[in-house]
Amino acid sequence: MAGKKAPRSSIQHFLNTGTIDTPQWDRLGFAVSSGEINYNTETEETADITMDNKVTDITGYNRNFPIEGVVLPGDPVFDFVDDLRINMRVLDDLRTELVNVWAYKTPTAGAWPAERVPVNVGIDSIGGEGAASARIKYTLYDAGPPVVGTFNPETKVFTAAGG
Repeated sequence: MAGKKAPRSSIQHFLNTGTIDTPQWDRLGFAVSSGEINYNTETEETADITMDNKVTDITGYNRNFPIEGVVLPGDPVFDFVDDLRINMRVLDDLRTELVNVWAYKTPTAGAWPAERVPVNVGIDSIGGEGAASARIKYTLYDAGPPVVGTFNPETKVFTAAGG
């Protein structure tokens, strides 16, 4: 028998709006209408003279997470991203961390299966159509391999697996 469908809200995201040394994990998603992690699978096709068909191997991933939401001053994630935009930050000044929480899975002692990954924040656009709320679009790009572990949304503590 199949399990029940998981709602989108059971895939949670927390952005580090503090520093790497003193993280401040704030929930990403308030006034966000769209966001899904794109894995962008990288492949390599091979064939030799003994084969009639090609073989496709998965060689890696180039993940990104495009976000589209309403301009929402006072929301810690919006304020963090907006500061990056206003100051036109580049390179390491765009680096932070993201925790993806898989809250559709079974928690252990209040902590859900999760991953922490370094990300770069790319500002895409701000504005929108007339007679509507202003919108902001930005993309989080993986900047290193994810670390698997657990995250407790109440205490906002990430614990690496085996650690």
